[in-house]
Amino acid sequence: MTSSTLALAMLAALAVLALVVMVSGSLRVRGRMKRRMAPLADLLDADDALPAVVPTGKTARQKTPLLAMLERRYPLAGGLRAGGAAAASGVFGALALAPALAFFGMPLVVAVLFGVLLGVGLGISVGSFLEQRKRLQFNDRLLVAVDEFQRLARYGVSTGQAFKSVAASAVEPVADSLRRVALDADLGVSLGDGLGREAHRVRISEMAMLAAILSTQSRSGGGLSESIGNLADMLRERNDNLARSRAATSESKISLIILSCVPFAAIGIQAGLQPDLVDTLLNDARYLLGIGVGLIAAGLVVAWFMVRSAGR
Repeated sequence: MTSSTLALAMLAALAVLALVVMVSGSLRVRGRMKRRMAPLADLLDADDALPAVVPTGKTARQKTPLLAMLERRYPLAGGLRAGGAAAASGVFGALALAPALAFFGMPLVVAVLFGVLLGVGLGISVGSFLEQRKRLQFNDRLLVAVDEFQRLARYGVSTGQAFKSVAASAVEPVADSLRRVALDADLGVSLGDGLGREAHRVRISEMAMLAAILSTQSRSGGGLSESIGNLADMLRERNDNLARSRAATSESKISLIILSCVPFAAIGIQAGLQPDLVDTLLNDARYLLGIGVGLIAAGLVVAWFMVRSAGR
């Protein structure tokens, strides 16, 4: 086996490794969400039994299968918006990676194939990143809404009026979900059922817990303020743990950024000191440069996903 063939095989293996890492990161996030929602499956699976709500405005329009699929996959980031960003990132990645792989000596057809595969993985990762960022914002702002709900319930405001007040003062992305539930309540759906339906849509376990609290309180009564306070304490503790995890991994993220810049800085310095050596590397030994870049990129991708997984 010649050195160029070996280099092409290593480039192909690195491309597949990067694609597997990107896709597996997205699948781990979805699996984690499913595990968190599993204890509340009985509540959320009751969505089909909920009374029908008359759609209004945009919801009355028939959605295309593609739009419905995107809204199921990216309920918080905006189905069409997140899907468009993911598709644009995938196309840009494919257009950028295919010529780069061909430059390093990979046959054009193979370079296009791996460029498309890596572009698909990049698009999936970008969509998952946008959705995950919205979920973090949702959890932070849901705590504010729950605290406000508890305060109003403690002061004796009725459950319906307190919820409408919280929905009116909430900020995105929580506001859209709470206002949708408030609209359902105006059309005759109980708050517990409406929140359960919304929790099923956005896959937020904390909202399902709030739905369970309101459903239990409407059937058997009890101290609503105390139950919501327990939920608020749980949300506060979870957000504190997440903040501590982010602080613990911040040093690793800075190290990754520095390591990403070092190879380019080293090549720039070498080009100034020994330009003939860099010219030889770029012209006669491109496959060696491709192996080096591929190893660095694969290492950075794996390390980045490990840091992100530790920070969740």
